[in-house]
Amino acid sequence: MIPTISAFERSPDDGKGLARDTRVRWAFEEVEQPYKVRLVSFGAMKEPAHMALHPFGQIPTYEDDGLVLFETGAIVLHIAERHTGLLLEDENARARAIMWMFAALNTVEPPIIERETTWYFERSESWGEQRLRLTEERIRVRLSQLSARLGDTDWLDGAFSAGDLIPDFPCA
Repeated sequence: MIPTISAFERSPDDGKGLARDTRVRWAFEEVEQPYKVRLVSFGAMKEPAHMALHPFGQIPTYEDDGLVLFETGAIVLHIAERHTGLLLEDENARARAIMWMFAALNTVEPPIIERETTWYFERSESWGEQRLRLTEERIRVRLSQLSARLGDTDWLDGAFSAGDLIPDFPCA
């Protein structure tokens, strides 16, 4: 069976993967796994059929042979565990790749999402500009820390892994 993921039907890229589905698509491409994309409108994301797949009414979702997953990190980890190429054989290297996946989603990405939320929904408030500056400074700090860790290397922990594709930071 070919897995199916969901993506925004109407987005700046017309559903081609510049949202959170980017990471899932990248994981599939890295492991050369074919997949289908089900485009979902913003309205349809809040309807019962989609909410049954993703209780928070977001994208992406993953469906394959009766298994339904949501949350980018969980989907990418599932793909990485089922296919070679995204998690290294060495147990410690695998653990570090998973650590970087969590770090991207829980430490680096939140100020980026906060900034986007402020830009789209709060910038016209009296405090909007100040909040934007604060979130942009948090982003600079996190990305500086990440850059310092990366140094002159291409990958976060030796060889390419799932830990390198999660810090893609697409807009949601």
